Amino acid sequence: MLIVLDDGKNAPVACTAGLWQRLAARILADRLDTELAEGAGPDTRMGLALRAQVLVGTRTRHDLAAAAQRILDTTAGRSLPVPVCRGRVRASSAELCDLITKLLAPGPVSAQGVAQARTLLTDPRGPIFHPGCRRDLRASVRAAIDALDPV
Repeated sequence: MLIVLDDGKNAPVACTAGLWQRLAARILADRLDTELAEGAGPDTRMGLALRAQVLVGTRTRHDLAAAAQRILDTTAGRSLPVPVCRGRVRASSAELCDLITKLLAPGPVSAQGVAQARTLLTDPRGPIFHPGCRRDLRASVRAAIDALDPV
């Protein structure tokens, strides 16, 4: 698989991603997602580039939209295998609907935004699942939506 990276001097460099690099990107997905969510450039390292390709793909975006919908469904009485802060989810339902719409929309999105959405929807210590989390869910969802816009 051919990947284009930035050589640090604003010049593109074509590299070939081998089997071990692709496997490492899968194993380190959570760590790479955190780096991308925090603004790391996907073209700075092979692992970030490989992970970014997965994140912006249709399958990942649809899977995240489905996860957000399942979380929203808890406000209507459905349950998940893990507890959800239903009050927070209910208060942020409009933003979560916007996130779902944005994830399902055709066209490009940024890896940073998808990484933020994935982290938000899967982090057991985050505002969706952990009652002691002090982060505002509405603001976190809005930040992920804003970050989805490609640069």
